[in-house]
Amino acid sequence: MKISFALASLGLAALPLLASGPPARAEVKVEDRVLVPTSKAERRAVPFTDVHLTDNFWAPKEKIYRQNTIPNNWKYLQQEIEDNEIAAGWKHIERGSDTPWNQANLFKALETVAYALPQEPNPELQTKLDGIIKAVAGAQQPNGYINALITVRHMTPWTNLDGQHEGFVAGHMIEAAVAHYQATGQRSFLNVAMKMADHIYQHFIVEKNPGVCGHAELELALVRLYRVTGEKKYLQLAQNWIERRGHPLPGQNAASRSYFMDHLPIRAVPEVTGHAVRTVYYLTGVADVAAETGDVGLAQAARRLWNDATRRKMYVVGSVGSQEKDEGFGPDYDLPNSGYNESCAACGMLNWAQSMWVLDGESSSIDVLERGLYNAVLHGLSLDGTTSYYRNPLSDANSVRNNVWVCCPPNLSRTLMRVPGYLYAQTTRDIYVNLFASSTCSIKLANTRVQLAQETNYPWDGQIKITVKPDKPAPFALRLRIPGWCPNSTLELNGKPILKPAMEKGYAVLLRLWRAGDVVELKLPMPVQRIQANPKVLEDKGQVALQRGPIVYGFEALDNAGRVDVQLAREAGFTTQARPDLLGGVTTISGRAGDGRSLTAIPFYALANREPSKQAVWMAQQGQLEQPKAWPDEQMRTPVDSWEPASLSNRMNHHRGSIPRHGCSGPPDAAVAAAQQHNH
Repeated sequence: MKISFALASLGLAALPLLASGPPARAEVKVEDRVLVPTSKAERRAVPFTDVHLTDNFWAPKEKIYRQNTIPNNWKYLQQEIEDNEIAAGWKHIERGSDTPWNQANLFKALETVAYALPQEPNPELQTKLDGIIKAVAGAQQPNGYINALITVRHMTPWTNLDGQHEGFVAGHMIEAAVAHYQATGQRSFLNVAMKMADHIYQHFIVEKNPGVCGHAELELALVRLYRVTGEKKYLQLAQNWIERRGHPLPGQNAASRSYFMDHLPIRAVPEVTGHAVRTVYYLTGVADVAAETGDVGLAQAARRLWNDATRRKMYVVGSVGSQEKDEGFGPDYDLPNSGYNESCAACGMLNWAQSMWVLDGESSSIDVLERGLYNAVLHGLSLDGTTSYYRNPLSDANSVRNNVWVCCPPNLSRTLMRVPGYLYAQTTRDIYVNLFASSTCSIKLANTRVQLAQETNYPWDGQIKITVKPDKPAPFALRLRIPGWCPNSTLELNGKPILKPAMEKGYAVLLRLWRAGDVVELKLPMPVQRIQANPKVLEDKGQVALQRGPIVYGFEALDNAGRVDVQLAREAGFTTQARPDLLGGVTTISGRAGDGRSLTAIPFYALANREPSKQAVWMAQQGQLEQPKAWPDEQMRTPVDSWEPASLSNRMNHHRGSIPRHGCSGPPDAAVAAAQQHNH
């Protein structure tokens, strides 16, 4: 059966994807191809290999993931490793049926290891990784196909696109191989990934086989492979798979295809639907392809669906996928506190957020990334790194963490080990500070290499010091994200206040001639804020959630006399306390209930790390909540009535030295303006 829709309907008329004959470079062996890292996207993340964490928040957690999580992962992957050894001919064991996506768990674990290696040399771990990669390479078939589970169970490849998850598994293999190449410079795993990508191109593009995998993932992975190899056909294949969705094959019901985001062509999809993980992975690929090709229609679709997901279908902690029936997105504002919220969907939101940032450069995308990272994703993995949650409801009662190895544990570990790669980004002439953590990094700009050293106790404190050290004096822009949660902020350069820095897309922009030893200090006040849900979120009417800095808080019965069904006082008298002895070191919030009793809140991510206990994020609020005359198109806001000094709105207070987040009414600071004039 051939694809029944015209090439023009795919939006690929300009791409020679369905031409007959082999790809032009098919005769060149993968091993002999010259890699030419390529990206047409203006912005890109600073590689994780060039960032070193030195902080008291993430660095200890990354150590736990290296020492506890990675060894724990191996316990659940022996069969997946052995499948590759069987497929390679090293062992002879008959296999029965198995979950079709299990090889993806192995590749997610290998990707976790790849991120760990630059953080701390580990010869034993490197040797183990090399052995597994050798088995995976041995399992690859002569035509390039690689999926050991399919091979050893004598299943026919590409015959059950919805059920066999081959594109999904291939995508995770490619992501792991790219990370391994970036971490080590070795091509052993990357060559396997390129052969598989060549095979998929041959099968679907050259041979014109119809359909697309039911679980998206390959699309975004192919873009990553394109960026490190420069092979244009990988980008073309990614776009082809994106455009194939929305054209159900004969016999497929278009309505039921919404589960796979396969019910409408991407350019016509009005809202996010279906299985949250599938959808988020798919739309990450859409944003990536749009950034690389400049395709206006894809970019518009990515923005439209991003706004739908983050403004009307995302929880205050950054989770998505509220519906249990399909692990999926529900209608607008249908966000029950018992919602499903799969950990993999939260991980996927971080990838999508970063891809949206690469596409548009808006700090609001990093706001979403930060919200999900510090809350939804961290909550998924226990503080000791050995157990996890598949589901992450905002209210819970005595649900213990476990090791359900369906998909989430290695997805959480690879996502959390990527943290160094989220901190900084660049163009050829700009440096972006996207997240805040004590760290050092090295960035190559067009005119110089720059070393940055960031010092902060974030997320517990908002004072940030950045020392800039270019190899030689050079003009460039340092762009500092002003978080959306911050009510006001101040900025100093070499000890002098910058009263009106230029603001672009939520970034304070310092364009000047930089010299070694220049120091920037950013202060982000962290009041306790009460977050109010849109009235359309019916379950949260009359309730508030607490947030301080990027951290959303929750109440656990263990800290509150066995109860979480209480009411916050209107004048709650919030105070904060640093507790290095509690839950790996946290800052707690204390306040009063309506009946006068004392209440304690801890970070949402730290809930369920002690004995079983009831938990809640949204709490009833004493008194009538003030409603705005018209709610903006968003799911939540900070109440605009300041009930007490510690409860501030997100509106910018334009007092002396405060930075308005989205622009200035007056000229930029004189010192910076002079530097800009000098640079030009």
